[in-house]
Amino acid sequence: MANVNDSWTEDRLAKLNRHGHFRLRGESMSRLETFVDAAFAFAVTMLVISVDDVPQSYDEFIEALLNTPAFVASFFQVIMFWLGHRAWSRRYGLEDGMALTLSLIIVCGILVIVYPLRVMFAAAVGYFSDGLLPFPFPLEWAHMRAIFAIYGAGFCVMCALIAALYVHAYRRRDWLALNAEERVATRAEIEAWLIPSATGLMGLVLALTAQGEWIVLAGWVYVTLFITLPAHDVLLKLRLQKLAQTSSD
Repeated sequence: MANVNDSWTEDRLAKLNRHGHFRLRGESMSRLETFVDAAFAFAVTMLVISVDDVPQSYDEFIEALLNTPAFVASFFQVIMFWLGHRAWSRRYGLEDGMALTLSLIIVCGILVIVYPLRVMFAAAVGYFSDGLLPFPFPLEWAHMRAIFAIYGAGFCVMCALIAALYVHAYRRRDWLALNAEERVATRAEIEAWLIPSATGLMGLVLALTAQGEWIVLAGWVYVTLFITLPAHDVLLKLRLQKLAQTSSD
């Protein structure tokens, strides 16, 4: 009987569609994923100009358009976390107590940081455009310190929560019947989310310790992700190549 069940499990898993290195176990949307999607959609609407702030003059119309870069940056930041949760949900299809708890904390987190996110990006584009694009409101260096610190803390926690979802999936690897490739890829996903989490923590530390205009380093530190994350992808490919060679031997 055990052999029959094992054979049935392998046949079922073999028919699953793939998402990168993973076989999809959560193709049909669950109530949890539906709720998370709705919460992220609401967070995006909070980034948009409210009805009460609809421009009433040409000057207000131009000012609203100048806020577009900050909105776009904030939008893609929110989408990054949504895609992270979506990929995890499709790959593993988990909806147990731990998955529910972590997902609800993620929803709470994105709703809490959505406005500080918009303010931070508006302040950043205002600074780097030398005032060509509008600041959210008049800012001093002490205010910039607080904004970068809040963003760094939020970014660090949100990335750590996505990493925690992958840690939970890895702990359930036997129940999920993860193969060797999926186990390596799951560990890599944990690392891939801990890297930006550590970067956010570094940004928080710089925001709290840097003096004067050096506070901008708390924003520039995120540029390092364009180096560290591609480097991590290269390491993952090397691990998978090594795994393939070991399996063929």
